[in-house]
Amino acid sequence: SLERSQSLDHDNKMSSAEATKQLSELKALIASPKIDAAQANQLMDKLKVFLALTLVSQPVGNELSAEQQRTLFLSREILEEGVMLSVKTQDLDAFERYISQLKTYYYDFKDKIPQSAHQYTILGLNLLRLLASSRLDEFHTELELIPLDKHSNIYIKHPVQMEQYMMEGAYNKVVKAKADVPSESFNFFMEQLMSTVRGEMADCFEKSYSSISIADAQKLLGLNQSQYATFANQRKWGTSGSNVSFPLDNTGAVGDTSFKLIQQTLSYARELERIV
Repeated sequence: SLERSQSLDHDNKMSSAEATKQLSELKALIASPKIDAAQANQLMDKLKVFLALTLVSQPVGNELSAEQQRTLFLSREILEEGVMLSVKTQDLDAFERYISQLKTYYYDFKDKIPQSAHQYTILGLNLLRLLASSRLDEFHTELELIPLDKHSNIYIKHPVQMEQYMMEGAYNKVVKAKADVPSESFNFFMEQLMSTVRGEMADCFEKSYSSISIADAQKLLGLNQSQYATFANQRKWGTSGSNVSFPLDNTGAVGDTSFKLIQQTLSYARELERIV
């Protein structure tokens, strides 16, 4: 009935107001240096209920009312904060769920609501996540969805550059780029990418050398003494004086390009040390 419909509209408006208030509280929690994860997740759970009810009660047609546009805008903003919360709490499963839902707003609704100021930050984060997980086919699929003229956007350019370094075997450039991320939110996935890179570099070490100096290994891997000790133990590397010795690996040889890059990087690290 008309009366029931008006009642539902009134409830939705009240829900939107409450959702907006809770979203502001969630933003403040996410922005804090030390997040209260339990409280933030509790707020997010409430906002997800709002999202679910909104999808049922606010069907999207070709022509949207001003109220529907506001609801879509609010829903998108909630999901974007969900992405940032999942980065802060290092919840990869939640990150993937929020990204999957957000793509509807970024691509399907692009002509219905103004573009989000956070869109390319979040899409760049997703690219970096896929790269760090070695999901290269998905990386390129997602990149193709982004307009070519946006590939120069700083948040898109960064993961694209990292992928290029990885393909070149220029792992030292990835290590260097860790200190030059476009946003603090990229640090989590850059650390994951670094873990992938260290594994690749360690494979190259083991196939190229019988031993190198521990100091060189630490520099190249971007690890402090304690981190290096843990990493070397996991790889079952031995120690001989000031050198690290690698397990014998005759199963294959590293390519000439990778071998030369390792030699160049070692030379660069030593030269830099002399300059400093």
